[in-house]
Amino acid sequence: MKYLLIYFTGTHNTRYLTSLLKRRLELDSNEVDTIEIRCETEVVSTEIYDYIGLAYPIYGFNSPLPFNKYLRKLVFTKNQKYFIYKNSGEVWALNNASSRVIKRIMKKKKCRFMGEYHFVMPYNIHFRYPDEFISEALSYDKKLIEVMLYNIDHEIIYYPKSNVFYDIASIIVSIQKIGGNINSFFYRVDNKKCNRCGLCIKNCPHNNISLKNKNIHFSHHCDMCMACSFFCPKDAIKIGFLEKWHVNGEYKFDQIEKIEREKPYITEETKGFFKCFYRYFNEIDMMYDNIYNILSERGGKK
Repeated sequence: MKYLLIYFTGTHNTRYLTSLLKRRLELDSNEVDTIEIRCETEVVSTEIYDYIGLAYPIYGFNSPLPFNKYLRKLVFTKNQKYFIYKNSGEVWALNNASSRVIKRIMKKKKCRFMGEYHFVMPYNIHFRYPDEFISEALSYDKKLIEVMLYNIDHEIIYYPKSNVFYDIASIIVSIQKIGGNINSFFYRVDNKKCNRCGLCIKNCPHNNISLKNKNIHFSHHCDMCMACSFFCPKDAIKIGFLEKWHVNGEYKFDQIEKIEREKPYITEETKGFFKCFYRYFNEIDMMYDNIYNILSERGGKK
């Protein structure tokens, strides 16, 4: 089979998730191409692909505006199969409505929906996630990939349950899409820390950052992906109204994956914010175990 994985990423969580999926698909001798959306990304041809994977980080219970804009430009064949794999740092029910715009776009293009899956990746704002939790979350991401591919292969349509109340809340929160442009007026760079390395310019998917008169300059087409402040090696960027939620420093996923956990990070006794992951991980375990049992009874892989 031929797969095209189209994704948007800010702090590279979705890029890493896509790389996991790509490697897994290639183990079964599938052909896989990937497209990372930036403002200069050219429109690609899709007709040669059996499946289209659409991936994005959830921004305020919605899909990112650059992703939606790019998707509208694409031409698909009638009944072309597509699936969604999205990610966020929490599993609140409001996230279930985040793909409503994407589904509407793809319905107009007469594409065939094959499922929607929500993966957990760490926050790049609010607070930094412990490596031990990320390691556990990545292991569940790999299980969910197996569930997703099994369901797609057997045409089992799965998606997070949503309702009209989630849709309304998602629409209301979507007003924050103009918030990035407004907040960008208040971005600042500490020139005593900044070494003019240009990494923020390179990482910005909107080409919103430039070097003028030897100083970093912010334009006003920002989606608040946080790539500039998150990856800054000198932690020199202030992010306006969101500065109290500032997180700096890349997650080393390849290293984090190798962490040996003596016991689960998330348990029934987990309290506070991370408590929400207990039921989510259990649901993945049940789906994964069910597939494993089916395959074991058949005596082989799918």
